[in-house]
Amino acid sequence: MIENHVSPAYSALQRAINADPSIPAFTANIQELLSIQDNPYKTVNAVSSIILRDLSLTTQILKIVNSIFFQTYQRQVHTVSNAVMVLGFDRVRDLAVGLRLFEHFNSSAPLAQLKELIVLSFLTAIEAQELTMEAPNLKAEEVFITALLFNIGEIIVAYYLPEPYRRIRDRQEKGEAQSEAAQQVLQTSMEELGLATLRDWNMPDSMVKKLAYLHSASASSAGPEGRLRKLIKAAFDLSRNLLDPQIEPEERQEKEEKVGQRLGLNPQSLGRTLTSSKKRLHEMTQILRIDLRQLDISDTLRLKDVREVKAAAGAPPSAKPVLPGAGPAPQAGAPIPPGAEPSVPPEPKPVKAAAAAADAQSEDLKTLQFLYQVVEEVNQALVSQAPINQVLLTILEGIFRGIKFDRVVFLLVNPQRTWITGRFGLGDGVEELLPVLHLPLKGDGNAFALAMEENRECLVNPHRHAADRSLVAEKFWEVSGSHTFLAVPLHVEQIPIGAFFVDRLDATLPISDEDRRRLRIFRDLTIIALRLSKKAKIYE
Repeated sequence: MIENHVSPAYSALQRAINADPSIPAFTANIQELLSIQDNPYKTVNAVSSIILRDLSLTTQILKIVNSIFFQTYQRQVHTVSNAVMVLGFDRVRDLAVGLRLFEHFNSSAPLAQLKELIVLSFLTAIEAQELTMEAPNLKAEEVFITALLFNIGEIIVAYYLPEPYRRIRDRQEKGEAQSEAAQQVLQTSMEELGLATLRDWNMPDSMVKKLAYLHSASASSAGPEGRLRKLIKAAFDLSRNLLDPQIEPEERQEKEEKVGQRLGLNPQSLGRTLTSSKKRLHEMTQILRIDLRQLDISDTLRLKDVREVKAAAGAPPSAKPVLPGAGPAPQAGAPIPPGAEPSVPPEPKPVKAAAAAADAQSEDLKTLQFLYQVVEEVNQALVSQAPINQVLLTILEGIFRGIKFDRVVFLLVNPQRTWITGRFGLGDGVEELLPVLHLPLKGDGNAFALAMEENRECLVNPHRHAADRSLVAEKFWEVSGSHTFLAVPLHVEQIPIGAFFVDRLDATLPISDEDRRRLRIFRDLTIIALRLSKKAKIYE
């Protein structure tokens, strides 16, 4: 173990990390996720808000939840807030942190070896999750996230200490065990360097301790932690065996059988696990934007290009059709004779217009499908009697992602019906916006007081109607940067309970009648949720 951080390899690692220009932003993103304390009425909103700022991370989280955990929950998840409800705060937070780590290494990595290590980490996580089907006493989602970081030490060393890592690989190629090679080159293990770095990045203690236990030579294989250790180490061995391009098929099968015997699995069960893992790995690499064909890995895992398949089958390559009157296409780089026209005429404008209209229609269909899916998730949450705050957050996410407002906020009327206050929301700058959405319901005629009193929507657009600017305090306009906003009242049994605030910052994207119609679907869902919630804790 690295004591007091005095290892020369650790000092070199620290210098390399500190010299990385991307580290400040990277660690800030990680720390923001890790700073959220587990509070049942706040953490769902906090972690969802952070994830939803990043479209790429949102997409990855949802695809992984549905790809990896669908077999456990038997239903698709379409919102981050619902993913938090289904998997729990800790698991989604740790998954987001893990994805941030791998995105950091993957996006700025020049080495194909590093991508191979990332693929190894995800295949290990997939294998471990698949093996839990044969070990029902372990939770698939916890196993996946823990196994994902099992090999993080080697990734950190490969990225930040490429020259020592190359020497370790050279020694391995000469037959030396990796652990011995690392000890000779680094005077410590790659696992210890990785754990020390995770501690410096303030990763959760539970995560670091679990990884330390997995790599401990003296750890017991008894109890839940011992079973987890045994399963993840087996998944790592299977994954490394599957990826290695140097292993002959007979040797690969022999190693697989030995791992199966360690786990007490028969060949049929192990075969099903490996087949499913390969399929899921291809799904995962598409999510991570990694092309397996570019990596030095086993052909058993490599997806073949359609042209390769045709070539292997002896099919002639497809020829491009020649237009009537066109001569042979010029060779690449050859000049076009003077006065000659290109062999392929430009696409007619009506065709382009039709294609654009079709694209817009397809995008609108996707939006409607997403809105329908969110409505279904809200209904499921209501049936399962989920906490009202979590239901409200799912609704906010549906409005935010489905109708594409810049900010969406839920405001709550206080018990005395004298004030309305922004409680939580989604979108850039929503934290600064909440304090200025604290408005009296009597006296000053602000937009929310009017909406609540008359139980009707209030659209505020001072660029179209100058008098609208007086419907909220000047401080609001300074802080919000809103171009136009809509106040949507929420009444339950004719009693004012709260409201939605939605806005647009771009003058070219007004709040349309269609936006308002779709928003009313969520308004009605919210009223139903509030009516059904007998013990709502939204005032806490």
